[in-house]
Amino acid sequence: MSADKQILSKLEKCADGNDLQGFNSYRRITLVTDVANASLLLSAFLLNRHTTSNSNATAKLLEIILNSNDDLAMINFPDNCFFQTAVLKGSIELYECYMEEAIESYLYDKSEDEAYTCYMNLNTIAERYNDLIFDRIPKYIKGKDFKSAVSKYEKDPYLVLIDEEDVAIMEKVIENYNGILGRRDILKDLEARMVG
Repeated sequence: MSADKQILSKLEKCADGNDLQGFNSYRRITLVTDVANASLLLSAFLLNRHTTSNSNATAKLLEIILNSNDDLAMINFPDNCFFQTAVLKGSIELYECYMEEAIESYLYDKSEDEAYTCYMNLNTIAERYNDLIFDRIPKYIKGKDFKSAVSKYEKDPYLVLIDEEDVAIMEKVIENYNGILGRRDILKDLEARMVG
């Protein structure tokens, strides 16, 4: 197993056990490599880990990463991996964390023109990913991709039943839908920042 995979495995175990101190110590190990590689490695870790249901926990991990080394945010690079991760996942939580911990502190002493350019660059990236992802979201058809219809549970009218084989597809549909809404909200926020 490569050194990167060993580190990712250790980070995963710490994150699974909610061991933020352990996560922080192993995260420092990744900084032995260059900043660009560490940023890529850590953003891939967050990308693989993030789901809608754990987005706040994943944002906390991003906060720990960004607070440890400002250079990891890679704001002035075309490959700012953490921002791209937020957009790819459509995670408003990751986006807000990145904006607060990296972008807002970076822009603190910058001119309005510099701030506008920064937001415009981020908006361009977000729009590009939004268009690429939206065109590739699979279409699921009831009766074709779903084994059965959703039905009410007779003993409790507030519960519905889904065929066990359909659960994985439903989870994909939910993640895709939340990603669409998240990217929409990210783009709206960036547009508002460019205007105001």
